[in-house]
Amino acid sequence: MARLIANVKINWVSETQGGKSTLPLNELYYVITDPIKGKFGESISWSLVLDINNNYYDVIIGSRIGLGRAYFLVDEAPHFLLYEGFTLNVYEGPHFVAVVEVKSLTSYYSDNHTDLNDP
Repeated sequence: MARLIANVKINWVSETQGGKSTLPLNELYYVITDPIKGKFGESISWSLVLDINNNYYDVIIGSRIGLGRAYFLVDEAPHFLLYEGFTLNVYEGPHFVAVVEVKSLTSYYSDNHTDLNDP
């Protein structure tokens, strides 16, 4: 089964609202999603892996922003939801930490590790 990898923008919850004091950077960060309805109507929270390569403070909107890539941890996850503009609320345990927005698909991996950018 193919595993989609998306370029994402992460809108971090502020520290004053219970967000993380130290943001993950250059390491895999595992979070869980709000319950998501699958193809068959079932609602399940899924593990999402964030690979964050940049965090900055956007002074215009007054928010901490992260940039990186994201993918679901397991093959059975609803990969079809990773389309441009889709957003997910994510949690570290019971704590709401960010809203992840899919900006674009970067690649997918299957048994032959195909990249969307390959001809």
